[in-house]
Amino acid sequence: MNAPEIKKKIYSYIEEIDDESQLQMLNDVAEVYATKKRIDILDLLTSEQLERLAKSIKQVEQKKTISHDEVKTLSQEWLAK
Repeated sequence: MNAPEIKKKIYSYIEEIDDESQLQMLNDVAEVYATKKRIDILDLLTSEQLERLAKSIKQVEQKKTISHDEVKTLSQEWLAK
């Protein structure tokens, strides 16, 4: 696929999006590429996402985590019910 075809495809994706927050996220990413500025990814997160991230970090610090293998086992047990 050449550059004009890729642009056309991207435009069609954008036309399908009605959610303002999704459009803002795309705009933020495009701005980074267009200006080639380096930004901290945390600056792109919503306040809700930042709160969830802080909560997750706190859980890790408190060793309130489970391994990937445990998650797979629990998922298999749950799906078998």
